[in-house]
Amino acid sequence: MSRADAGTKDRDDWIEAALAAIEEGGLGAVAVEPLARRLGVTKGSFYWHFADRRALLGAVLATWQQRFVDDTAERFDAIADPRERLHLLLQHAFVELEPTVIVRLMAAGDDEDVAAALTVAAASRIALLQRAFSQLGLTPAAARNRAALAYSSYLGLAQLRLQAPGLLDSPRKVSAFLRDVETALLHDVARP
Repeated sequence: MSRADAGTKDRDDWIEAALAAIEEGGLGAVAVEPLARRLGVTKGSFYWHFADRRALLGAVLATWQQRFVDDTAERFDAIADPRERLHLLLQHAFVELEPTVIVRLMAAGDDEDVAAALTVAAASRIALLQRAFSQLGLTPAAARNRAALAYSSYLGLAQLRLQAPGLLDSPRKVSAFLRDVETALLHDVARP
């Protein structure tokens, strides 16, 4: 098959379509035929870019990791003030993101590749939070616990947005929730 036979969609188009499919319907929605229809190409285009569905899933997980874990860590690690870094990171995670993909991935945690990606993401995100809490003067154990609490709050909110959408259904409610979370996380941290 020539490149022209692969249609006008490239590898990244397939990855983006698969990410969108996960967001909408979970891991089971990542299937060659529906993705080809979504992209307006033949199934042959898929096989030009990927050996099989597992290869696509690996590329999707790598893209998700790069975009939503590694790039985020790099962006927020660049903020020198740990209190500001923590505030902006929580604001990003709780208010700006629509974290549907991670909830869908958690639901597919029995898949070996998904489980591995979630483990790496959790470790990276908790480490990022832990660095901020450590720099705010907490002991290593306390910083690790606060980081785990912050991350579990994020995951819980992501789950609630799907399962109880009316609970925090406005930016005002989410911002109020974020203030409460931030107050709890920083309750005994001295201001500079």
